[in-house]
This record gives sequence, C-alpha cells and structure tokens, in this order.
Amino acid sequence: MIVTADEVNRSFRGTLDLLHSRAEGLKSFDMSERGFWRSFTAIWLTLPAYIVSLAFERLRLGLMQPDRSLLDNVWIDLVVALGHVASFITLPLAMIWIARRFSLTKAYVPFVIVTNWITAMGLLVLSVPAMLLLLGWATPSLASVFSLAFAVIIVRMQWFATKATLGLSSLPAIGIVLIGIVLNSCVGSITRGLLG
Repeated sequence: MIVTADEVNRSFRGTLDLLHSRAEGLKSFDMSERGFWRSFTAIWLTLPAYIVSLAFERLRLGLMQPDRSLLDNVWIDLVVALGHVASFITLPLAMIWIARRFSLTKAYVPFVIVTNWITAMGLLVLSVPAMLLLLGWATPSLASVFSLAFAVIIVRMQWFATKATLGLSSLPAIGIVLIGIVLNSCVGSITRGLLG
C-alpha cells in the first residue's frame, strides 16, 4: 500500500489550505479507509527528518565526528527510529479512546488522515532548524527561535484541523492538541532517557 505522488501532492496542498484556515482543504484528502491506511505511509516522506534527528542526537551525545558514519551505532539508530515512529502514531492511538468516550467515532478516520499528513509536514519543517544548527548556519539560540516559530504554526494548523475534522469548538480542539503535545513530549523524554 504505497502512497502515490498525486496523493502526496493533494494532501500537502490540503495541509497548506488548513494552514490558512480554509476548511475546504479537507476535500484534498482521501477520506476513505484506503486513504486512512495510506496516510500512515506518509512517515516514509519524513526520512530526511529522521536523519536530521539522528545526527542531532549524535551531536548531543558527543558522538558526531567527521570520520564516523551516521549509522554506526545500532542502539542509537533504533531508539531514534522508534521515537520517530512513536511521534507519528501516539495521537492517533490516544484518539481511539477519546473518540469512543466523546462519541466522535464517525470523525476518527478523517481526523487521523489529516493529522498524519500534518505530522509528516510538521516533522519535515521542524527538522530545518536542527539541520541549520548541524551545518553551522544557525546559532543554538537562532535555531531555537526558528523551532518555536515553526512549532506555533504547526500547533495552530493542528488546532484548526481538529476543529474542522471533529466538528468541535475551539476549547475542546485545544484540549486534543495539548494532549498531542504532551504525548510527543513524553516520547521525546523517553527517547532522550534511553539514549542517556
């Protein structure tokens, strides 16, 4: 079940529409069961973000050296990969219970599809400041400012998408977005804890 270039193009275009608070962007997504399962394959598009995360963790651990391969430590590679995958699936998994508890099961599939594409775009965008830092093109403080600015934009887009897909008002949508932020923070903490 491979995602097509056309679906990637349409889904990213729909994501950009949601960024601009245009609910008609939802029409760009394949909201079928097939589209649901294929939205999880969008994680393959985030492979560059995984490589940047891997390099950043190696730098943080003091293992980044010019004469060493980026993939020479299986433990680091595996933990960062699992963290990357976990950041992609934690909110959809948590939403299974939330959707059942608050009678949102009919909106679950569209929510997950849109969230997966937003997450794919978000992981790619958030890897840019880390990449600039790794290349020496940004100072740590400038990279932090870029990361914060990009994160605010992505959180706002997820909030709007949550409202649009689940048919919620602003406050419950903020609550779901905050749950996603907390879950991703936990994934990050666990990943860093496992790596030391």
